[in-house]
Amino acid sequence: MDATLSTPLLTVEDLSVHFMSGGAQITPVDGVSFSIEPGEALGIVGESGSGKSLTLRAILGLLPPGGQVEGTLRFSPTSETFSDAAPEDLQGRGVAMIFQEPMTALNPTMRVGDLIAEGVRRSEGFDRSAARRRAVELLRSAGVPNPEERARMWPHELSGGLRQRVMIATALSTRPALLLCDEPTTALDVTIQDQILGLLSQLRRDLGMAIVFVTHDLAVIAEICDRIAVMYAGRIVEVGDADDVLSVPRHPYTAALIGSAPSFHSRSERLAGIGGMPPDPRAFPRGCRFAPRCRYARDDCRDAPHRLISLGGRETACIHPEVLEGSPR
Repeated sequence: MDATLSTPLLTVEDLSVHFMSGGAQITPVDGVSFSIEPGEALGIVGESGSGKSLTLRAILGLLPPGGQVEGTLRFSPTSETFSDAAPEDLQGRGVAMIFQEPMTALNPTMRVGDLIAEGVRRSEGFDRSAARRRAVELLRSAGVPNPEERARMWPHELSGGLRQRVMIATALSTRPALLLCDEPTTALDVTIQDQILGLLSQLRRDLGMAIVFVTHDLAVIAEICDRIAVMYAGRIVEVGDADDVLSVPRHPYTAALIGSAPSFHSRSERLAGIGGMPPDPRAFPRGCRFAPRCRYARDDCRDAPHRLISLGGRETACIHPEVLEGSPR
């Protein structure tokens, strides 16, 4: 899709998340900026601990106790700093979120239909009877079989795949323009995962929703996302069209992720693991944070300031992108 002609639905600028640990401040999300257009799907990918989920939670004001946020948030047509109360208000202004484990978000003391109807009543102002009818419609749109029966059930009575569909129906109850997805398919088996991904893609087409999809699975990103933002150690290191980034990465970390992904290789090919471990957020290295694990690192990489530079239709934080030129995935 051509997103250049529209105004961004969501713009995040210089987002940082701070916590205190052992008397010192740590910043696991550090100066993250990105935007998403109406109807677009943006994937945020990286290893565990890269700051992906914290980024989504910061947008909605769902950080753990002690978390402090800095930066600027623009959700069309408003503009607020993260220090204001606006992020929490986004939950009622067109932004919804689905989580990796539905049982952490679904109230176990409420029947499924009542859970969804509660959101409908808040967002639509329906009476109790109309809200329950709408809840059944939402369950049906989320691909739940026998929605009238399922609406009378408790969350623990449903399978993992059905609980995830209930989470999607609950998110749709607020008619969101933007859906934030925090690894919603990670805990599901492959067959159910494919069904949920297909459902999200269909809902995006039918409803015109934009989606930000956080995952560590490049195959998922390739299937449903238009663009990719690659995160490492709290920072975005590459952003671009999904096909371009996955075909010809321009940051060594992106290339390393692709090289270690089974879904991007035949069974006869040997996977290339990423040596070392991500840095401790209490002691991030200077310069490029991937340099200690990067086989292409040079002396100037260890002192270079972090900034994204435009390169061939995308942005990369690598100061020596030429080391990957001509290297297919």
